Formats: sequence, structure tokens, C-alpha cells
Amino acid sequence: MADKPPKRKTNAKRRPDGLLGTLPASRPERIGRPRPEAGTTARPKPVAAAKPVPRRTRSAGPSAVTPASPPLRPSRTADAPPPRPIGAPRGTELVTTTIRAAGELAQVGFVVGGQLVKRTIDRLPRP
Repeated sequence: MADKPPKRKTNAKRRPDGLLGTLPASRPERIGRPRPEAGTTARPKPVAAAKPVPRRTRSAGPSAVTPASPPLRPSRTADAPPPRPIGAPRGTELVTTTIRAAGELAQVGFVVGGQLVKRTIDRLPRP
């Protein structure tokens, strides 16, 4: 077994300042078996004669697909004609969309304008 390096000593003068101050100064020990030294090579130990493993029968697994299987059915969406393009709005739809867009822009303008007025009033010097 290889010699273990000595553990680091913690600094007794250190005081806990927040989360990092409460952590230990040294890293925890490695879990598992120790790693081999850089110069040595690890040789596997000889294994005793293994017992034969029982094999599964062919019926236990899934069956393979044969080339004679029937082809896949096409989906229903492949048979449907492509949808018609909507096109540009005309007449009342165009007027309605324009009025809604103007209303939304006016709402945005009122909100931003109100915020600007509030900021300006807050910056004024008070008597």
C-alpha cells in the first residue's frame, strides 16, 4: 500500500466569514480505493475459474423484422391538400387592424410619457 500524503493543517486564526469561511481548509479523503503511483503499473489479479453463465433462449428476446413485412401506411395529412394562403387583409379587416394598431401605439405612448413625467417631477428640487 502506498504512503498517504500528510493532511494539511487548518489555520486556527481563520474566522468564519460567510459561507466560504465555514468550509474546511483541506479537501476530504478520496472515496474508493487509492490510485496507483505514477511509476507503478497495476496488474489485475488472476481470477479463479468462473462458473458458466446460463444463456437465454431465443424466444426470450424481441423478434427481428423480416424484409417481407408490409410497408408503412401513409399518414392522413399526406392525402390532404395544402392549405390556401391567407393573403393580405382587405376592406373592413384592413380598417379594423389599422385602428387596433393605432390604439396599441397610443397606449404605449401614454405609459412611456407618464413614466417620463414622473421621472422629471422626481428630479425637480424641493423647497
